[in-house]
Amino acid sequence: MILECTRCEAIVDAEELHSYVDNDQGPPGKWTFCKCPRCTLPLVTVQTDYGGGYDEPERVFPATTRRLGYSVPEPIREAFNEAAICYRAKAYVASAIMCRKTLEGLCDANGVKERSLSSSLRKLKDNGTIEARLFEWAEALRTLGNEAAHGVSAAISPQDAEDILEFTEALTEYVFTYREQFERFKKRRNRRKKGLSDEDPEEIPF
Repeated sequence: MILECTRCEAIVDAEELHSYVDNDQGPPGKWTFCKCPRCTLPLVTVQTDYGGGYDEPERVFPATTRRLGYSVPEPIREAFNEAAICYRAKAYVASAIMCRKTLEGLCDANGVKERSLSSSLRKLKDNGTIEARLFEWAEALRTLGNEAAHGVSAAISPQDAEDILEFTEALTEYVFTYREQFERFKKRRNRRKKGLSDEDPEEIPF
């Protein structure tokens, strides 16, 4: 299994020691315990089957620098993961460009396909998908992504690259994870106020 060893700072063919499949909740997940053949560092990976077979192994221990939740669509997670890989490799311009691509995927996944990313982000604000402060974050990320993509002499500092990655993570998780989680929270509260259990199938509007 090809993995990145954080101790060796190298890509290695990790030795697989044990695997098991968890089918209890959500899509099946295959967990594998490995070790680095060079330094014997323990490595743990997970692969998820969304219906088309297991995806590529993702190292969960030692943890990666950034990781989006599974509520985020896979293409967007892959784009963000590449941004994180570029950041760890100190390829800060490439990381900023992939963060911009993550934003493009966010817009597309929410049915917004305007002529420019700027227009798409404004439409997300106008339709209530993101709020004013998040729109401000997204615009700053878009601007830096544009500079990285179109300026041959563009330079992104390590601190700016880290901030871009963090803001991209926060914005994406808000749209795909926390917003939906908060709506579920409100729905549970409304059900309880009406004397219903959380499991009651009756629909109650937000």
